[in-house]
Amino acid sequence: YYIDQDVWDTDVARYGIDIWMTTNAITNNLKICQSNLGVKIHDVKDPAESLGPMFRQVVHTLFVLMEHHEAEWKAVKGSRTVPQFGLQKTLEPEPIQIDLDRLVKEYKTGFRHFKGLYRDIFCPECFEELKKCASKAKTKFIMPARTWVMVLYETAATFHRWTDNRTQLVNLVTPLYLGRVASFVNQTRKMTSSQAEEVVEEQARVFEDYKDYLVRAWDERPKKGTDGCF
Repeated sequence: YYIDQDVWDTDVARYGIDIWMTTNAITNNLKICQSNLGVKIHDVKDPAESLGPMFRQVVHTLFVLMEHHEAEWKAVKGSRTVPQFGLQKTLEPEPIQIDLDRLVKEYKTGFRHFKGLYRDIFCPECFEELKKCASKAKTKFIMPARTWVMVLYETAATFHRWTDNRTQLVNLVTPLYLGRVASFVNQTRKMTSSQAEEVVEEQARVFEDYKDYLVRAWDERPKKGTDGCF
């Protein structure tokens, strides 16, 4: 099935491949499982240096998939566990050096440059939280999971409404993602991998809890005279 798809000369075949393969497996009702392959060993990359291009390709691929499979994802309610295979033991990966200062600077620079556009794209509550983050010191930089969920859901809705400049939209949101990474670093710096994984799971639960918010944002436009949130 995968080899017959016309994506292998696009960004989907690069950093977008994981989300593309997973989404197509789900929407085609293929059997789904988890497989624990152990610790991924590769050239260590500083997130401040490498995550921007990864984010742009993954999110653009995801948003395009949301367009193609709107009926499927809108119909989904809740989540369930799937069978797991492979290693049962949790292994600790090697620590990596992260340039927290650069991550926070990228966020603050992006907010300073694009805050006018952010004010137009995001609801007032979301924008005000982003504004608060822009004044935080790097060691105190925490972006609430709820804010990040609203950012992505409202960006997905904007991507859906825009017919042009979609790549630029994803570029605009990249500094906010780097800020979310900085927040995760601060939140988990003293945790084990399993403890940090719980933080990821909790974020996933917030995404699930706000599914109705995504649907409203996708289907509606803010009305004049309201707070603009969905």
